Amino acid sequence: MSEEAPYGKAAINDIELRERRGGGAGSRDIAGAVGATEMAARMWRFGPGDAMPLHRHGVQEELYTLLSGGPQTMQIGLEEIEVEDGDWICVPKDTPRRIMNQSDRDAAWLIVAAPVGSGITDGIRLDPETGEEIPRPS
Repeated sequence: MSEEAPYGKAAINDIELRERRGGGAGSRDIAGAVGATEMAARMWRFGPGDAMPLHRHGVQEELYTLLSGGPQTMQIGLEEIEVEDGDWICVPKDTPRRIMNQSDRDAAWLIVAAPVGSGITDGIRLDPETGEEIPRPS
């Protein structure tokens, strides 16, 4: 955003798709591309078999919507739920969650989080077996 244009605009294909370290799902930083400062927004692509780590957030509440590829599976707390294209889910901070693509097709998700906090690093990984925090590598 600038004084000339009080809004931010970006074409999706102009926003870099970044793969997760170690492979798997990739995301585009939508909020960063348009200059958002009060929220985080990322579009995620999950291929068949991809899953995000089980995690919770210390500050951020997250709003999820499945854009395409449904039905897909999402774990919230101890429950696994089926999510269809166009469904919206709000997950409070401190609630464990993860997306799991157990299908044979690509899935696209939009995830919006607020407040920004420490951005993508606000997530605290959890061991799926014990629920204990996994220390972030130095």
